[in-house]
Amino acid sequence: MGGMTGGQYLLAFAMLVTGSINTISTKLADVQCVPTKISLDSPSHVNCDIVHTNSTSAGVCPAGCTTFNHPFFQAAGMFIGELLCIIAFRATLLCAASKARDTSLVDESSEYSEEAGLEEGFPPYIFALPALCDMVATSMMYLGLTMTYASVFQMLRGSVVVFTGLLSIIMLGKKLWMCHMVGMFLVTAGAFVVGLSSVLGHDGGSAGAAKPSHPVLGNIFVVCAQVVVSTQMVVEEKFLSRYRVSALQAVGWEGLWGLLFLSIALTGMYFSQVGPDICDGHACIENAVEAVLQVQTSPVLMAAVLGNVGSIAFFNYFGISVTQTMSATHRMVLDSLRTMVIWAFSLVVGWQDFAPLQVVGFAILFLGTLIYNELLIIPGVGGGEAGNNLIETLVEDDEVDGLLEGNRGGNSLKGRR
Repeated sequence: MGGMTGGQYLLAFAMLVTGSINTISTKLADVQCVPTKISLDSPSHVNCDIVHTNSTSAGVCPAGCTTFNHPFFQAAGMFIGELLCIIAFRATLLCAASKARDTSLVDESSEYSEEAGLEEGFPPYIFALPALCDMVATSMMYLGLTMTYASVFQMLRGSVVVFTGLLSIIMLGKKLWMCHMVGMFLVTAGAFVVGLSSVLGHDGGSAGAAKPSHPVLGNIFVVCAQVVVSTQMVVEEKFLSRYRVSALQAVGWEGLWGLLFLSIALTGMYFSQVGPDICDGHACIENAVEAVLQVQTSPVLMAAVLGNVGSIAFFNYFGISVTQTMSATHRMVLDSLRTMVIWAFSLVVGWQDFAPLQVVGFAILFLGTLIYNELLIIPGVGGGEAGNNLIETLVEDDEVDGLLEGNRGGNSLKGRR
């Protein structure tokens, strides 16, 4: 990242911090102790913060309390954060319009003026299907996060490149070159090693570290969610390639659609007659009303939930800014550093033990991602010819940078959590 300006370093640092906060705040909410019996009619007076340190380090909650287990509610917070990107998009347009009044900056702001002119050039419903995929994937990932380690969760999200590559062949008719095949193989191997490390760590870890409830099942949920994420990315490329859509605008619209879909889903989950939760005396899938009340009982939990909402909005904004002012390569490397930050934080706060096998798995994952995205050229594997003939989609861990339309006139990059 040599030759970067002070402003670019600041953007990179902001993206790294907000991206790390997003996963950390979500996991922090998962380990908070909250009252088990609370409703609008009977608020709880149980003090669940008396063993807060132990709840974080060893998964222990006092009598009458349990951990905050509302992955679908947290997914709704993520969509609220994405929706906030609409505000950033509008602010960008206002700044561009202000600059355009200065004749010396007309050329510099012409791109924003063009985006402003194209604001109504696409039907908003084209974001509905990608948002539906995003809702399913995010809910599955957050559900998996309640069962496994935060660092493993972040690393396994890198397996999205495998499913994206396969679906690109099936749905988009793309050709994968040797570098993509090798990269996909290494990512698969790395994901397997990371998953194995979480299982071995769960069985033989120290008594001080937090033990996830079901690491194998949680890992399966996270990996399966990447199938849905890859479907979302392929759908976005197929549907959105005909339109010029601002990255922030695309994120905001998907946040709106996703929040709408998830609100309907949460309503259905509340009135369902089956599930692990209790809603107004009957079994249900998730009690969102209880989640809201539980958040109000804990300042730490409230800060974690708000951190999830705010960090996803800022992460998308800073990530898109990094892509625009530097490159998608910088963004991918920073996202890999985000995984390291989350892993280091998990070790410091006692969410997991140090696992050498996890380091090996992450190294393999990172190497496979570099080769897949043609950022590392290995003799015999190639990559240069592929770069000239493929419309490449750079894939992150949460996530993809967006749509790169080099040969078709280009769509803007879409940020991700």
